[in-house]
Amino acid sequence: MQVSRPVFVVVLIIAAIVCAGCTQSTRPGVVVPTPVTVTQVNPAALSLSPSDVPLDFTLTENRTKVSSDMGSVAMGMGWQGGQITRYTSLALDGKAGYEIAHSIAIYPAGSMPDIIAIAEKQARSDRDILYTDLAVQGLGDRARGFSGIASAQQPARTAVENPVLAGRDDTNVQAGIKTNFSEIIFSKGDTFEVVKITGPFPDTALLVNLSQKAYAKIP
Repeated sequence: MQVSRPVFVVVLIIAAIVCAGCTQSTRPGVVVPTPVTVTQVNPAALSLSPSDVPLDFTLTENRTKVSSDMGSVAMGMGWQGGQITRYTSLALDGKAGYEIAHSIAIYPAGSMPDIIAIAEKQARSDRDILYTDLAVQGLGDRARGFSGIASAQQPARTAVENPVLAGRDDTNVQAGIKTNFSEIIFSKGDTFEVVKITGPFPDTALLVNLSQKAYAKIP
């Protein structure tokens, strides 16, 4: 049987296409990985801004932390970045005033239950402080809130830095005077945060409001 030239050409083209497809196909058993987009939260963008705090508070520190600021506990838990922001306000007598401290740390989301537990244990470890739980809402399931009243305005001789927020092994003792405070610990995804007000009579309503503002900034 004689095959016409046009039909023969079409057959050759089809064969070439099929062969090309065979050479480009993935070999059996070889899995081609799907590209994964990794997003890194920028802790500096989550800090409480001057417009978030009362007008009588002044920004005194706003610093991005680096690995050399951190201790072995934080690094071992997978610390990836952090930020510390402080605002201060003098009392009417110009002496003992108030401080708002907003601490942020980025950790693997799966480590967050342990991070919360370590932070709360350290924050409530001073036997000279009387602690009272605070009711918190709208800050996730792991939020913890509490106030501390110092039994005496005495030097804080063993005030160890919270190991998941700083805790550098060579500078883990802070000098200062023990004072009253209120604090809220919370997390969302891979972001861990602490908002703390220290001073003679910390405003717990303000603390909750600031914590809610901070929580709303987390993507």
